Amino acid sequence: MNIKDNVSTIMSSKVIVANQFNTFSQVLRLFSEFTVHHLPIVNGKNHLIGIVSSNDIMRLFLQPKFKNVNLESDSLDNAINMQDIMTPNPVTVSPDDTIEKAIAIFNDMKFHALPVVKDQEIVGILSVKDLVRLFE
Repeated sequence: MNIKDNVSTIMSSKVIVANQFNTFSQVLRLFSEFTVHHLPIVNGKNHLIGIVSSNDIMRLFLQPKFKNVNLESDSLDNAINMQDIMTPNPVTVSPDDTIEKAIAIFNDMKFHALPVVKDQEIVGILSVKDLVRLFE
């Protein structure tokens, strides 16, 4: 395997996603149940519209508007929606893009994961961990 190979050769193709209508507590459950660190957000057509990282969730509670929010699920669900936490229109790669291109994006943008998209649908996710495994 080398960096001229396609992203599809090392991406994770089993991607856990949330949709734009999931509640905050549902998103937290997805992070916990599947032990993921990045959660792509899709619309009703399964098109990628955003991404949430575990770091985004932690930073959320540092925002002044959330300092006095009750930490019970119902209160959090009423106070926080997906638009509050997701990064809209994330940078993506295609499964046919080279690993070299993904490395350049990771390096330039300081991301830890890239959704892999084909015809507007998410088909995988590539993380820095996938790259580390490539060079083991």
